[in-house]
Amino acid sequence: MKRWTARLVIGMLLYGVVIGLYFTFGNLYEPSPQYAGTAADPSTFLAPEQIRKGESLSRIHSLAYFIMTPLQVVVLLLLLGFGVGLRTRLERLTRFSLLRIGGFVLVFLAVTGALFLPLDYAMLQIDRAYGLSTTTTATFFADLGKDLAIEWVSTTFIVVILLWLMRRSPKRWWLWLSIVAIPISVFLTFVQPVVLDPLYHTFQPLRKEPLRTEILELAAKADIPANQVFEVNMSERTNAVNAYVNGIGSNARIVLWDTTLNKLKDDEILTIMAHEMGHYKEKHIYWQVAVGIIVTFFSLWAAYRLYEWLLRKAAPLVGIRQGGKGQDLAALPVLLIAVSLVGIVLTPAQNVFSRFLEQRADAYAMQMTGDGDAAIRAFQKIARDNLSPIKQPLLVTLFRGTHPSIQDRILYFSQFEK
Repeated sequence: MKRWTARLVIGMLLYGVVIGLYFTFGNLYEPSPQYAGTAADPSTFLAPEQIRKGESLSRIHSLAYFIMTPLQVVVLLLLLGFGVGLRTRLERLTRFSLLRIGGFVLVFLAVTGALFLPLDYAMLQIDRAYGLSTTTTATFFADLGKDLAIEWVSTTFIVVILLWLMRRSPKRWWLWLSIVAIPISVFLTFVQPVVLDPLYHTFQPLRKEPLRTEILELAAKADIPANQVFEVNMSERTNAVNAYVNGIGSNARIVLWDTTLNKLKDDEILTIMAHEMGHYKEKHIYWQVAVGIIVTFFSLWAAYRLYEWLLRKAAPLVGIRQGGKGQDLAALPVLLIAVSLVGIVLTPAQNVFSRFLEQRADAYAMQMTGDGDAAIRAFQKIARDNLSPIKQPLLVTLFRGTHPSIQDRILYFSQFEK
C-alpha cells in the first residue's frame, strides 16, 4: 500500500512539472499573422499591457485546471482508507442507513472541500490581483457554505437511489440510474432560474426601459415566453461581462449581468442577447438534455466497468467490503473516481458539441440583427473586460474550450459588417 501511494504521488509530481513547463514557457497565445491589422488582431483594440494580463491570467487558470482535475482523482484515491474508517464509525453511531449515508456524504464533501480550499482561495486572490474578481472573502465563504448544503442534499438523494438500485440490480444499476437521471435533469433545468440562482444572486427587472423593450421585441421574434428581462448584481463578484437565457417553459428567464449593462452599448448588448435567444429558439437546452442523457448512459456504463475493476484492486488494500446484502458506503469514492476518469476522457467530445451550439447561436444572432459591427465591438470588449486571449492553445481548446475562440467569432461577424 505504501509503495502504491508513493508511485501515485511521484506520478502526480512529474505530471505537474510537465504541465507547469508547458504553460510557463512558449508563445501559446500568438495571434494568427494573416489577420494582422484586422478586427481580429488584438493589437488593434487592446493595449500591450491588457494583452499581457489576459495571457498571463489564462496561463494561470489553465495550469490550475490541468493540475486540479487529476489531483481530485488522486485525493480520492488517497482518501479510500479514510472512507473505510468513516463508514465504520458511522455504523457504530447509528443503525439507520439514511443517517449513515447522509453523514458519510456530508463528512466526505467537507473533507475534500477543505483540502482544496487553499487552492480555491489562492485562485480568488489571483483573480482579485488581476482586477477580474470583486468577490469579498465573506461572499466567497458564504458561497462555499451554500455549495456544500446543495451538494449534500442532492448527492445524498442520488446516493440513496444508487444504493437501492445496486441492491436490486447489481449488474444493471448503471442502466436504471441513467433512466432515473432523465427526470432529475429536466427538473433541475426547470427550477434552476427560480430556485437555485436566487440563492446566490439578486435579480430585478431591467431598469433601462428602451433597451428592455428592444430585448422583449427580439424575444417575441424568438418565441420566448417571457414578459420580463432581468438584471443580476454580478458586479459584486466580477468585472467580467455576460448574459444568458436559461430555464424551460414558464420558468424561462432572460438575464443580463449588470456589468454588461455598464460596459456595453445597447446595440452590442442586443447582439449578445440575440445569441442567447438563439440557444432558446433552436432548443439547445433540449439538445443538451438529450445529448446529456446519451452521454450519461455511456458514461455510467463505462464507469460501471471501470468501477468493478478498481474495486477488485482497491478493496483488499484498504478494507472495502465486497458482496453481502448491500453496497459498502466506503466504495462510493471508488465509483466517484471511475465517473471522474470517464468524464475527463469524454470532455473533448462534449466541448466539440458545445462549440457547435455556440456557432449556431452566433449565426442566429446575425440572422436576427445582421449587425456584425456591434457583435465585433462586443467581443472585443469581452476580450478586454474578461481578460480573455483571442486564441487558446490546442490543449486548452480540447479540455476547456466550450466556446469558439474570440478570434474565430470576430472573423465570422466580420462577414456581416455594414
